[in-house]
Amino acid sequence: WIASQECTDSLAEALEMANSRIREYVKKKLDLEKALKERGAKKEHHEEEQVAQGEESPESPKKGVGENIRSIIQKIEQGKIDGIQLTRKNITQGEAKALAEAMVANAKTCTIKTIDLYGNEFGDEGVMAFSEVIANENSAVEKLDLGGCDMTDLGAFVLAEALKKNETVKELNINGNGGITARGIGAIAKALGTNSCITSLRVNDGVLDRDGASHLAQALRTNSALKAIYLGFNQMMGKSAADIARALRKNRSLEVVNLSYCDINDDTVNEIALALQENKETALMMIDLSGNNITDAGAERLVQALNESNNQTVREVSLANCSVSSCSDKRVRV
Repeated sequence: WIASQECTDSLAEALEMANSRIREYVKKKLDLEKALKERGAKKEHHEEEQVAQGEESPESPKKGVGENIRSIIQKIEQGKIDGIQLTRKNITQGEAKALAEAMVANAKTCTIKTIDLYGNEFGDEGVMAFSEVIANENSAVEKLDLGGCDMTDLGAFVLAEALKKNETVKELNINGNGGITARGIGAIAKALGTNSCITSLRVNDGVLDRDGASHLAQALRTNSALKAIYLGFNQMMGKSAADIARALRKNRSLEVVNLSYCDINDDTVNEIALALQENKETALMMIDLSGNNITDAGAERLVQALNESNNQTVREVSLANCSVSSCSDKRVRV
């Protein structure tokens, strides 16, 4: 019994020591996280001050474009710039906000028509800042490229609200923003219901899943402004690609539809064929279905639809890199 009691005491002592070490580890971890958070907040504040002064942050791994931002802001203030071309320049969140704020502050004299910021991962804060730019009643922006900007649903929601007010943007690119879910796409699709200016929409590169594609399909049934829509490389779209195809039965404005590399098969091709047969007022000129699981049977179904409908608008259907050996119609290219 004495030996048993000694074992119990030793075990209790060991457990207490282990618990003490765990508490000490947790405390150190929390202290470290707090310190890192405070450091990050100070660093971000410091970077924003440097941006306002046209300087770069020496510690930031993403240095941004520094002095160039200051120069652009000066041109905005002077009304001497009509486009911003800053593709893949590692623009920081602070720089993005500084640019957008300058445009809003000088909206009445700002002549910028193109904002190309593709590949700058400034996130939702930057997206929301430029959404405010196009929401301004004096905005002159016609092309907005926010592709690859690390946008999520939050940014998409704010962008959608801005699009409802905007009357100038004709081209919108949100390619490669994989953080946007069907909810965010749904908000943008809803905005397309009231926006009558956007003629070109790019949602390529893994942005669309099945539900997101269905939301866009619903918008395409009623939208009469879009002339080109690019939805390539969205393999997660699945069977909802057929929803996009069915929407073409009603749409009378689209001239270019890109569904390349979307894991489409002959069943979806049949839906496109039916749309060509049923929609006598289609404006379709180019359909890109390259890189999909389409066979000779699918290709011939398209030829049949084009001939039976006596279609005079379609100039090319691309089936490059599909499982098609040949086709009898020159408009269907393999």
